Amino acid sequence: MSSQYYASFVIHDDRMEAATEYSGIIELQQDSGNCIGGRELATMLAHNLDVDPSDVELLQWGVVH
Repeated sequence: MSSQYYASFVIHDDRMEAATEYSGIIELQQDSGNCIGGRELATMLAHNLDVDPSDVELLQWGVVH
């Protein structure tokens, strides 16, 4: 089962000239009854985008029902 989250976030990476903003639906392969927190989501995004977790600034996020 999967869970869907809407997320709007900014990546602050020194390798880029400017911060990059992303938004959209993120689908995680996990039990839909187990919601994750913002820091966990930021850590997963950082891992998938190959940046440090401290470089991810979540602007808005939430579970898609």
